[in-house]
Amino acid sequence: MHDEKVKQLKPAVSAGFDIDDFADIASASFEIKDPRTNAPTGIVLQLAGPEHPDRKKMDHARQRKMRKELARTGKLQLADPAEDEEDQAEYLAMCILGWNRMPKGGHDIPYSAQAARDLMADPKRRWLRDQVKAGVEERETFIEGSAHG
Repeated sequence: MHDEKVKQLKPAVSAGFDIDDFADIASASFEIKDPRTNAPTGIVLQLAGPEHPDRKKMDHARQRKMRKELARTGKLQLADPAEDEEDQAEYLAMCILGWNRMPKGGHDIPYSAQAARDLMADPKRRWLRDQVKAGVEERETFIEGSAHG
């Protein structure tokens, strides 16, 4: 080791921050907003976070597929844009673990994996898919404070 190149860092001023005060959680609630006004709708989805076992499994499968193709051809293969869109809709649907209500056409749609797939694949509901995508990608959503603090 090159000790002469390692500089001693000055200790940071403590502001009471402790990494044990925070933990990754497997899932979190995410409220859908009105696409015109951004007002809360009361529709709450339960989304799988990056540490959720099913989401991790799907992420790893996608990475393995990409690596296998790269190893086989030596090139990063770009998928057809329509396939990418279908894959994204399927992925987002898998990340939806449930909802409190989903009003559509004057009736509530009960949660099911198929109902989530149908909503995420519906070209008239791209605004909804974009909100779910933003929720899934918002890392802070899946971190909570613990009782240590």
